[in-house]
Amino acid sequence: MGKTFDELTIADDFMFSKVMLNQRLAKHFLEVILDCKIQSISYPVYEHFIDIRYDAKSVRLDVMLEDDTHTVYNLEMQTTTQPGLTKRSRYYQDLIDLDLLQKGASYNELNHSLVIFICTFDLFEKDQYIYRFRNVCRELSELELEDGTEKVFVNTTGHLGNVTEEFKQVMRMFNGLIAEGNFVEELQQEVDRVKLSKDWRREYMKLHVLLDDTKREGFAEGLTKGEQLALTRQVCRKLQKQKSPEDIAEDLDESLEKIQQICDIAKEYAPDYDPEVICTQLLSQL
Repeated sequence: MGKTFDELTIADDFMFSKVMLNQRLAKHFLEVILDCKIQSISYPVYEHFIDIRYDAKSVRLDVMLEDDTHTVYNLEMQTTTQPGLTKRSRYYQDLIDLDLLQKGASYNELNHSLVIFICTFDLFEKDQYIYRFRNVCRELSELELEDGTEKVFVNTTGHLGNVTEEFKQVMRMFNGLIAEGNFVEELQQEVDRVKLSKDWRREYMKLHVLLDDTKREGFAEGLTKGEQLALTRQVCRKLQKQKSPEDIAEDLDESLEKIQQICDIAKEYAPDYDPEVICTQLLSQL
């Protein structure tokens, strides 16, 4: 079972997207994350794909912002280490460009865009607070492509990098730890205000029910073979570290039932787990 509306924190994507509707807080959040000054922001309309969609095959972009220089920011809250997250950042950037082109812009008019994932885990396992990527020449690292795109992955659990104390306190808040500072207090006040909204409570409940219905359709329908293999590899790595199914399920934010199915098969191949063989056997039983 997922969280109730009252249990949501700012690290839940539904709550995060509602808090970021506060223009002043969203602007300052970007300034804290990117360590820059932004004069103003607005909320551009991306008609074709920004609206909340309830079927599992659609893509929902959490937060879209545009500043006074027409730079577009896509903010995404990510609490699970789903396979293909880096590829998803590429897809999101493509969606932004496609919408602009459909509205008649030429290639030269494409906005500078940043896709920013706020991750409650270290995707790259380098302990950095923040990872920023731009396209550069492999032969001449000082030569940038300057295509106007950037991908940013924030690691709320990081310890390395030149970041402000305010940034660190905001990360503590996203990790569910005690945090200090005026901005943290303002974010929490906005979370509390969102929880008073009857409309947003109904919206969350509707979304929650429909997502639960999707999950009940079954393990095989919920994951492609590639996604299942990626999950199996993650489970095998954690089994090699002597982690229990319960700990693995919590680490990966997956149901214990799903993880237990993988572990039951994996124990036959211990200690040299073969994810591909395990995945094949698992899929044959579903």
